[in-house]
Amino acid sequence: MRLSGLGIWNLYFLVKFVLYSRGDISFDLFANLAFFAFLAISFQHVWLSRIKHAMSVLIGAALLYHDSWLPPISRLTKQAGNVQDFSIGYFFEITARVVSLDMIFALFALVVFYWFTVKWLRYTSISIIGFLYAFWLGGVVTSGEVITQVASNSQTTKKQVPVLVSDTAKQKTPDQQLQDFYQQQNLLQSQFPDVFNGQPFDVVVLNICSLATADLNAIGVEPRNLFADFDILFSQFNSATSYSGPAAIRLLRASCGQTSQEQLFKPVDEQCQLFSNLAELGYKTSVALNHDGHFDDFIGLIRQYGGVSVPKLDFSKFSAAQYGFDGKPIYSDADILTNWLKKQGSSQQPRALYYNTISLHDGNQLAGRERMNSFESYPLRQQRLFNDIDKFITELKAQGRNVMLVVVPEHGAALQGDKLQFSGLREIPSPSIVSVPTAVKFIGPDIKHDGLNV
Repeated sequence: MRLSGLGIWNLYFLVKFVLYSRGDISFDLFANLAFFAFLAISFQHVWLSRIKHAMSVLIGAALLYHDSWLPPISRLTKQAGNVQDFSIGYFFEITARVVSLDMIFALFALVVFYWFTVKWLRYTSISIIGFLYAFWLGGVVTSGEVITQVASNSQTTKKQVPVLVSDTAKQKTPDQQLQDFYQQQNLLQSQFPDVFNGQPFDVVVLNICSLATADLNAIGVEPRNLFADFDILFSQFNSATSYSGPAAIRLLRASCGQTSQEQLFKPVDEQCQLFSNLAELGYKTSVALNHDGHFDDFIGLIRQYGGVSVPKLDFSKFSAAQYGFDGKPIYSDADILTNWLKKQGSSQQPRALYYNTISLHDGNQLAGRERMNSFESYPLRQQRLFNDIDKFITELKAQGRNVMLVVVPEHGAALQGDKLQFSGLREIPSPSIVSVPTAVKFIGPDIKHDGLNV
């Protein structure tokens, strides 16, 4: 056994140094140094060399994935069943977000440069210099000023924000502070009267998938303008999660305070279930969706943990308005909402609707149109969705009933992505994903709209 140069593996490190300097990947300095040292070991026995080369390929691939911003392998294995539902077109779209043509051309040029200069340059020495550069670059990042991202109603800006922390909180770890928050939330519960003793009104909850303030900013839409005809806009609302199932459960359990993600999938007292409380008050409760709810067992989750009864969905008389990332049909929001309204009849019983729409979900394709990527089609889909909502509001007004209409997005679409997550990836519930515009509109014959309260 002896030490030698790295040979072609120098190109591996050279590529990683370039990607790290661009911010395209992270760089675990000690893990990469250990791999460098392993590669530098040379064996005289042929069979040992072959074992080393085979192990090097596996370790190199695993280390590159470890240094990337891609989700952990454990997360991918858990989602394997859902990923299998992705269409081929959606796979290509996601791949294009991770690997750009510019990156491919740059790496190709780097490989050609290495090939022509390997006879004259000592690339193992250059790799050592690269490690020193990575160490210096990491030191600059960690020792620099901490930049806090603040999500505002108009845009996400980077600025320094003074944070006041009590002496008691300073002595607690983040986990301890989180547990304190859950204990405080455990004491919160909405108090519903035993009987309805006021003027009756309907409750309509529109739960919209993939709509965050950052997404609207990305397509040049101002939330204030979008909800100008509403009465209240909560511009700093936090959906607390980045996936549909947990988001829907949190909303349907709105009668109690927030819980951990793990607690969402455990039984809860009926007093925490919003629609159970409304049913106790005499409301006729309903559930409607513009999709079949099969993906990630969405219907099963809201039935079991959200406390709602989901009827058998019949879309036989509707035409698909879009097709999802899995090729399944998605129906017009106006068609589904109007159909629900027609089924209610003339009964004066107050009614409550939970409606879930995935019209803005990543990877959707508009029916009858050429294939578009999600960023291109999002403005069209967003405009169509809110046109459908406006049409539904007009129909509600025509009935002359009092209605409280609430728009609550599940989470954002991550249209633009960031350093840690490419566009469309929502593993980390970052502020740009969970900061969603939530709005309330009061409808009724005696209600006058006096402007939007933000």
